[in-house]
Formats: sequence, structure tokens, C-alpha cells
Amino acid sequence: MITINRRSFLCGILLTIPYFDQVQASPFRIVKPNDNFLTEIERIHVPKVTLPPVVEDGNQAPIVVEIDHPMEENHYIKNIQILNFADPIVIKGQCFFTPKSGQAYLSTQIRLAGGESRVWVISECNQHGKYATYRDVKVAAGGC
Repeated sequence: MITINRRSFLCGILLTIPYFDQVQASPFRIVKPNDNFLTEIERIHVPKVTLPPVVEDGNQAPIVVEIDHPMEENHYIKNIQILNFADPIVIKGQCFFTPKSGQAYLSTQIRLAGGESRVWVISECNQHGKYATYRDVKVAAGGC
């Protein structure tokens, strides 16, 4: 007699179910900060991030994200995400846009843990997929 545990059973069931994605898989492009060799498509999709390299107070790190992208009915920025994988709470913010938003712009303060970390910013276009860039930041002692 074969014994099987619940976890193995569920994993086996999930592997046998075909996966059909309703939305086309979108490409994910990572662009290094200050990359001067961007194509025209990349230039209008890559987020421009303003974040100080050294932050004194990790509870209030100012960040500004803007994207020079047309906000037309059939071509626009869907959302912007701010992430920090070195922090206990990874998602620092997410903002959704529509063509009626007029501009993909986000200005806020985020909480960062002390020490050095990398803040990622990801923008998603409804036609061209996701574009990501990052900024390295150092939080002085006494961060969150």
C-alpha cells in the first residue's frame, strides 16, 4: 500500500492541471541606473527615480518616480511598484494609473530598514510589459 501525504497529493494535482494564462506573458526588462544607451522604447518606459543615496531617517525616505510616457487610451502605464527585498516589508508602495491620470508620477516617503539596501522600481505598460530599475541607498543608524 502506498501512503501519500497531503502536500505531495496537492502538488501532484497542481502539476497535472494545464495552466492557461489569459494575458500574454509580458517581457521584464531591467535597466541599470544612469544607463545612457537606452532605445526610444526604453526611454519612455523606464522609471526615473529620485532617491537620496544616504538617508538619515529610515522612517521617512523621500522617493519620486516619474515616467515620460504618453497616457493614451490604448497605450499607458498601468502601475508603478516600489520594492525593497532587504526589508521585512518588501512592498513599499504600489500605485495604479489609467489614461485619465494624465501622467505616471509618484512622490511619497517610504520606510527603510537601517544599513545598505537596493530599492527597486517597476513600471508596467499595458502594451510593452514591465521595466525595472533600482537605486542603492544607505540608511544611517536608527532606521526603522
